[in-house]
Amino acid sequence: MLSIAAFLIPHRKSRIVDELKLTVKPDDKTFRVPSGTTLLEALIAGEIMVRSDCGGHGRCGKCTVRFPAGRGSSLSKPDDEEIKLVGPERISSGFRLACRVTVSGDVTVEIPQKSRVTPDVVKKGLPAILSGLHSTGTARSGPISYGIAADIGTTTLAVYLCSMEEGTIIGSTSLRNPQAIFGDDVISRISAVTTDPVTLPRLRKMVVRAIDWAVKALCAPMRISPSAVIGMTAVGNPTMIHLLLGEDPSSIGVYPFSPLFTEDRFLKAGDIGLRFNPEATLRTLPLISGYLGADIVSAALAADLLDAPDGVMLIDVGTNGEIIYRSKNELIATSCATGPAFEGATIRHGMQAASGAIDSFYFDSRENRFKYTTIQHDPTNPKSPSGLCGSGVISTVAELVRTGVITKSGSFNTSLEFPQLRTGNGEAMEFEIVSGEEAQDGKPITLTQNDVRAVQLAKAAMRAGIELLCRQCGVETPICIKLAGAFGSYINKRDALSIGMFPPLPEDLIEVVGNAAGAGAVLALTDHRRFLKSLEISRSTKVFDLASHPEFQETFIGFLSF
Repeated sequence: MLSIAAFLIPHRKSRIVDELKLTVKPDDKTFRVPSGTTLLEALIAGEIMVRSDCGGHGRCGKCTVRFPAGRGSSLSKPDDEEIKLVGPERISSGFRLACRVTVSGDVTVEIPQKSRVTPDVVKKGLPAILSGLHSTGTARSGPISYGIAADIGTTTLAVYLCSMEEGTIIGSTSLRNPQAIFGDDVISRISAVTTDPVTLPRLRKMVVRAIDWAVKALCAPMRISPSAVIGMTAVGNPTMIHLLLGEDPSSIGVYPFSPLFTEDRFLKAGDIGLRFNPEATLRTLPLISGYLGADIVSAALAADLLDAPDGVMLIDVGTNGEIIYRSKNELIATSCATGPAFEGATIRHGMQAASGAIDSFYFDSRENRFKYTTIQHDPTNPKSPSGLCGSGVISTVAELVRTGVITKSGSFNTSLEFPQLRTGNGEAMEFEIVSGEEAQDGKPITLTQNDVRAVQLAKAAMRAGIELLCRQCGVETPICIKLAGAFGSYINKRDALSIGMFPPLPEDLIEVVGNAAGAGAVLALTDHRRFLKSLEISRSTKVFDLASHPEFQETFIGFLSF
């Protein structure tokens, strides 16, 4: 029986606590966890990943599990919000939300298949910039060594299995960063560590177990032993890299926002608790500053920005948007807190780009009605609509702005008579995108007023960063934009331009390059010369401090409107 109590310590407690036995069905897997642990965190520690589209905040209802023996005294009582999401009858039948229920005694839990994360559930955009590096997906005979490239985002974790000899990508998968239960942004996670230092090993273990899960998921269909993975390269923003290595990120959260280190790190995978092959080498790419990390260095490496012409701008869209500009034979970079809305997080019905995710929304003038499209990774097994991914959020907002349903100020136009426009829970307005009859879980999929506000804040932060960086470099607009990140893999450029997310450039001057950070990690993993180039990028990039810029607030406010 595996004991994982050593790193599952209940929130805000630093003392040793009693352990309990948790049995998971139908896996028949049993392990021990501390009493008072949320079931979601306990399952992550046991490398059992369940859907948590809302980041484990009890909003999406996707992490539904069942306790065959009922609630009893071993489980926390459901609150009103959980009862509302799950339903009173199902609660009585033993169904609960893994993110809401805490366990205090020996229990057995059943996890339905639809609540589990499977390797093909989510695909953080394959690095289109490396389209020539995809292998046939067939394992060769003979001794082959493999490597892992991991892009650890605040919201999404993307993992690539590569052939070290061929320098090709064999497969990829992704999942929510399980650390999201401590908050959707880096400041929340830094605060959690600052408030209670024992949170640091918990956060590290969560991402480490997620990586182990991803490695197994990628190796299994190829009949590859995880022990054949001999190397790993990891990239991410400074906070994510600190947490991965078990380093305290607290200094990043206070002025002057300095990380404990910026250099690349080289160690054994087992040093941070990775199980797939403890003897594998682990390397992290260098950081630039407290808010410019190995992810933007990696993206710049993949985009070959050092050798790009002046005027090229790379934008890595994520929870923390990074922007790097090629100016007069040098690189200048900044970051802006866009929040996780662009990745579908913090949105009422947001989700990742999995099958069933709505990725576009439009008005069909011939049929005089709104329509949508969904992502289907497996066309032979189509999924009903289950939520909005980042591009779907932007597409929906853009189309509702174009049709006048959303005003330039971001409010719903209540003078229009659309049956989908209504008052939702809490008296706020919302727009129904998919009816309950069409939706996967039988509940309507809507865009709420709060969702629209989240998009406004995110796009204004991004646009302000672009504008002020251009001013700093003495130009009105970049000559072209390379758009990277999970969101950038599916985005409709017309939609993004129509809501003012980017400067008014012709669409052909905006190139979608997919997950460039992941692509750079692959390059650094398989080609040592590329790794050395990442060091050069880190050393030569100048930091443009956006947060303290005297014109930021005014510029940000100016870009809030659509």
